This record gives sequence, C-alpha cells and structure tokens, in this order.
Amino acid sequence: MPVLTRLLTIFALVAAAMAAGYFARRLGLVRESAAKIIMTLISTIGYPPVGFLAIWSLRLQASDAVLPIAGALQAVCMIMLGLAVGRLIAKDRAEVGLFGLASGVANHGVTMGGFVILLLFGEVGLARSSVYVLMFWPVVVLLGYPIARCRADGATRMPLWRLYVSNLVDVRSIGLLTGAAGILLSAFGVPRPEFITQWGFVDVMVFMLVPVAYFAVGLRLHFSHVLQTWRLIVGLSVMRFVVSLGIGVCILAATHLTPWPLTGLSRDVMLVQAFVPTAVLVVAVANMFNLRPRTASAMFVANTLIYLVFVLPWVLWAMG
Repeated sequence: MPVLTRLLTIFALVAAAMAAGYFARRLGLVRESAAKIIMTLISTIGYPPVGFLAIWSLRLQASDAVLPIAGALQAVCMIMLGLAVGRLIAKDRAEVGLFGLASGVANHGVTMGGFVILLLFGEVGLARSSVYVLMFWPVVVLLGYPIARCRADGATRMPLWRLYVSNLVDVRSIGLLTGAAGILLSAFGVPRPEFITQWGFVDVMVFMLVPVAYFAVGLRLHFSHVLQTWRLIVGLSVMRFVVSLGIGVCILAATHLTPWPLTGLSRDVMLVQAFVPTAVLVVAVANMFNLRPRTASAMFVANTLIYLVFVLPWVLWAMG
C-alpha cells in the first residue's frame, strides 16, 4: 500500500472510529464509562506488544542512545513547563496535571509523527524515528503515571518513594518492561522471527488498535466540553507547536557541544517530532487514572485537528 494511501487510511479510520464512539454514546449503545476499560486494555495488552516487536526489529548501537535521550529530555522539559503554565490557566490541581502531561507526551508513533516522517524520508526515516520513540514508555511510566496518580480526582496522598514503587509494580506499567525486553533482544543480536514481518503482524495490530483507541476517545467526546476548555486548548497549541519546537531546537543545538551531535536524518527526525500534537495515550492515561478524561478527549481532538489543518502542511513544505 502506498505511503500516502496508508496515511489517508489511518486518518479515515481515526475520524470514523471517533464518530462511531461519539454516536454510540449519544444513542445509548455504549456507556461512556466503557472508555476507561477500553483504554486500560489498550495500554496493557495492545500498545506494549507493538512497541516490543518494533524495537526488536531495530539493530541498535551505542551511538543510537543520543536521539532517544534528546527526545526524553525534551519531553521532561515540556511536562515540567506544562505544569508551570497549567497553574496559570487551569482551574484546579487535576487540570494542571492533565495540561502538563498533554504538553510533554506527544503523538510520536505511527499514528502521527512516524507517518509524517515516513512520508518525508521513507522507510529509513521511519526506522530512525523508531529509535527516537524508544524514550516514550520510560517517560510515560516513570513521570507521566506518577503525575496522573497524584493529581487525579480523589487521589490518595502518599510518600514519593511509595508512589514510585506502586507505580512500577502496577500492571499498567508493563510497557516499560516490554520495551526493555525489546532493547535487550536487539542489543544482543537475537533475530526477530521472519514470519512476523512476512505476515505483517505489526501493521495488523496497528490497524486494529488505532480504531479501538479512537472509538474510546469518541465515547468521551462532548463538543460542549470543547468550548468550555478553550483556554486549555489554546494554551496546549502554543505549548506543542511553538514552545516545544523551541525546546527541541535548543536541545538539538546542545548536542553539537558534545562528541555526539545530531546531524542528517537524526536531526530531521528530531525536528519533525519536536512539535507533533499531543498523544492519544494522554487520553488513555486520563481514563485509567480518572484525570479529567472528558477534558483530555476534547484537548486531544482539538490539538490534532489544529496540527492537521495549520501545522502539518507547513511541515511538509518546509521539510520536503
């Protein structure tokens, strides 16, 4: 399937799945609360195997560590900045936590950033993007989950060490373990079985997971809520498409002060991924931890649409 056709197919699946979830709730066919169950299952038995198989297919070298470390540093900076800005525009503690996560956890995978890079640079670019995305689960599990746990509505206050211990042994953190397993198999040169590639397992899993995840987003989507959260939506657009790009450029420049500067394709991947929209996993986290899931859905949908209409055409022109 041609790349552009794949991209348009994904976007069509996304739109249809969100519409299906929205109307399923409006018609009383599916309860809105089902979104939490769906997102929890996707985050525990859906995304982790896909990430594991993708990482295992890479041939990692020590020099590859610079790109994901740079990506992780940017994500952490954006989460911290998001928490600070959130105190100025959010209504309460839960919204501040959600805004921080949405500012730093972005759609780097095949449903947005990865596909844009595939369009621009081909499969070699997608492979390099997969190296960048190695940082995703460590950032989400080690920083995103604790923030969601302690800022969710009705959260129980606990010491920091206990928060991290309970977080690491939680089944919802399995993506960190599967990612580490994929890195080890790749680093030790264990070949991935050929039938996984031949039968297109990863593609099949992606095309199954994407509509299910966006169906859950649709279940939580209330258009009246979009209007109520306009301050967060505007703020998130500035954070994801302006501030994040600036942080990414600064980190990219800083790598040139080290023995391992990011140049060529790695530089281009870093730039494109620096300002993709917020991740659907933010909606999953919001559902799993009761961190204002309706607000998360509204922010995600609006931020993605703004990217597609105003930012992506500029990216394709500038980078292409």
